[in-house]
Amino acid sequence: MEIRQQKNSNKIRFVFDEDSLGYSIEDSSGSRSFSVGYTDISRDRQTLLERNQWLGNVGLLWLALGAALTGFSLMGDEGLKVSIWLWVGAACYAVYRFRTTRFTIVPTDKGNLYVIDGEEGQRILQEIESRRAVQYRNEYDFMPESETPEQHRARFKWLHREGALSDDDLRQRLATVDALDPARVEQATPELGVRLN
Repeated sequence: MEIRQQKNSNKIRFVFDEDSLGYSIEDSSGSRSFSVGYTDISRDRQTLLERNQWLGNVGLLWLALGAALTGFSLMGDEGLKVSIWLWVGAACYAVYRFRTTRFTIVPTDKGNLYVIDGEEGQRILQEIESRRAVQYRNEYDFMPESETPEQHRARFKWLHREGALSDDDLRQRLATVDALDPARVEQATPELGVRLN
């Protein structure tokens, strides 16, 4: 499955393979691409608001130039004459303030994934989470005979923290571990002749 995003100068491509995510981004500063396994994608989320800094700087410069030229016009015989640079600077600065791109940043072992916010962005994030959970379950959702019951419990709690197991899944697995734990079975079995109330 492939999803593409584009806004302003940003072009982003996500290719969802079975075991890894192919990612590429191209913007005004260059391009980058890499492939990363779903289990190497963090659950952390950050946000970034991108603006065209060049437009902001040029807008402020032209606003200052236009204000200075307008001020100098007061010293002449013709009276107040508003400089065209004041309007050009105001227009550039307005574009800088209102033409923005909001990203959700997803850290990975290979670099950050930039997802443009919006409906399509939510779809991408949900697809990443879903495939990440499946890969974690495929790789770690089992009970090796070499591990102790306490290690099994720690494994399932870790999978739950990573979003691979729901609350119900965790309860079921812990109940299975408890049922197979000889120490817990002995504690739950009452001795003959001992009152239970």
